[in-house]
Amino acid sequence: MAELSGLQRGRVRLGATPTLCISLVAEVLSAFRNAHPGIELHIMERGSRSLIQELSDGALDLAIITATDGLREAGTSLARTPLLAEELVLVSSAANPPVSAQQEISLTEVAKMPLVTFHESYDLRITTDAAFRVAGVEPNSAVEGAEMDAVLRFVERGIGVAVVPAMVLLDRPTLRSVRLHKPQLTRTISLAHRVDVNPTPAAQAMQNMITAVADALSTGETPLARLVTRA
Repeated sequence: MAELSGLQRGRVRLGATPTLCISLVAEVLSAFRNAHPGIELHIMERGSRSLIQELSDGALDLAIITATDGLREAGTSLARTPLLAEELVLVSSAANPPVSAQQEISLTEVAKMPLVTFHESYDLRITTDAAFRVAGVEPNSAVEGAEMDAVLRFVERGIGVAVVPAMVLLDRPTLRSVRLHKPQLTRTISLAHRVDVNPTPAAQAMQNMITAVADALSTGETPLARLVTRA
């Protein structure tokens, strides 16, 4: 640990999904940069399956992913460590009246609202589409096929509501959220790495920082801590 605390040089290649880049990863990079300003950081923003392939090919040191099926396809060269269990929530504009008088809302109720949905390449889109099918309802799409930043901006402007991971609410006072139930939707966030390659000191320091930030986000008395728990 003493060697890591005095780290002056090195490089870390970290991959993460778009929904994590604007939440967990931003918190990690801020803390890591303060602790190790001399380390060169390279970020790759892709879907989980693409990140798994890049990690397998040696293009990444670490990947924070939300889907794990691809790890089996990559054989035994990759391992994952579960970090967080994160709820998906319904978000709406804080400038508009709440979408529900209750603290929870069902997917059946959500399906009646104008919905801003992600591009089909998003793991999150696949998850929510499947949940609507299981619930036996067809969502009412107001805008379809947007990227994460656009989805959040459209919701802020009152164009519709969206189902998003809870952590995107970090530092977004212009959004309000309602928990989903019937069913409750959650996703597991994991840290993936190669087991056949020893991590560099810089990569090990990043792994330690990711774990520390995950611990911090899942504890305390903040509203987010109710929605994000340690996996």
